[in-house]
Amino acid sequence: MGEGRDHTLIISRMKHTLLLLLSLVFCLTITPIGAQDSAPTPDATVIPMDTRLRLRDAPSFDSETLDGIEPGTELTLIGRTVDANWLHIRTPDGMVGWVSAPFVSVNVDLADVSVTTDLTALTHPLQLAENVAENVRAIFEHGQALGNRADVFSKVGDSITVAPHMLTPFSDTAYNLGDYQYLEGIIERFSETPAREANSFANVSMAAGVGWTTDAVLKSKFTDPDYCEPEESALDCEYRLVKPAFALIMFGTNDVAHLSLETYAYNMGRIVKASIEQGVIPIISTIPVRVGYEEQTAAFNEGVVKVARRYSIPLWEYGAAMQGLPEHGLAPDGVHPSIAPNGYKGSADFRASNLYSGYVIRNLTALQILDAVVMAVSD
Repeated sequence: MGEGRDHTLIISRMKHTLLLLLSLVFCLTITPIGAQDSAPTPDATVIPMDTRLRLRDAPSFDSETLDGIEPGTELTLIGRTVDANWLHIRTPDGMVGWVSAPFVSVNVDLADVSVTTDLTALTHPLQLAENVAENVRAIFEHGQALGNRADVFSKVGDSITVAPHMLTPFSDTAYNLGDYQYLEGIIERFSETPAREANSFANVSMAAGVGWTTDAVLKSKFTDPDYCEPEESALDCEYRLVKPAFALIMFGTNDVAHLSLETYAYNMGRIVKASIEQGVIPIISTIPVRVGYEEQTAAFNEGVVKVARRYSIPLWEYGAAMQGLPEHGLAPDGVHPSIAPNGYKGSADFRASNLYSGYVIRNLTALQILDAVVMAVSD
């Protein structure tokens, strides 16, 4: 009887050990539910097929092929065409371009994806309203009588203007105009040539500073004492030293956080009046949205439009052009324009596959409005 009990006990222990081992194996081989859910779902994936999917420079089968994408590749969506037949994507290795939508499995609601082809209208030259064109011709003639230089412009603004990505690449031919070849003439006009020393693209402006508001550019305490006179404002100093015929002006990104709309509009009016009095054509820009100040941005942009109408001067619609871009064309800080993947050189690359960064669009629209103003003056 004792041996029987020992035998039964041994069998019972063996069964218990076997169950324990099976439990351990089960725990080691089965992935926890939480781990299965941790991997983020990609925006889209290239569907299985026999060949690689073509990544194109523009949303068209006639456009240049940039590369091929392997089936199964996960994609990040940047934007789409209006009809959603083409998707603007980024690959895991950073390539950006367009793919035909039927060859992609999409995991997000395309209604929430920005349309990034609104800028196609910009491939054609802009034209100023007749009353604005007449006024800029009068300002230009006044400036020529004062000795202003017809092939020079000044940059007036805050850190978004100071940044080297703002027009500077055009000073050393580090650009690609893509479908905007007609802008070559405006670049040549303001670049250094054997006939003139000025290069407006490379000029370091006395009227632009990091963190500046409209208040700063109108005061003398923000000027460089090595170049500016004691009681001279930063704006007057720039105009005296450079003698430009044109000025690209944008303030507001800092103003929305520090000044009232009334003060901002008043200051913009002072900047415009000072420019006109000195024979400089003021080209004033709307501003991109600033995260946390969306309502103020909209109100300040309305103020810019009113100033442009009041003085019949060119309006540079940069803020509007930013609206259709991913994250409204902003960098992660929610303040400054985003920078193209290729950095400094990429900010002057106007090929269709690169038209989604804030500084690219800033440079494109700046040249667009400059071209329109110069055409008006030439007429």
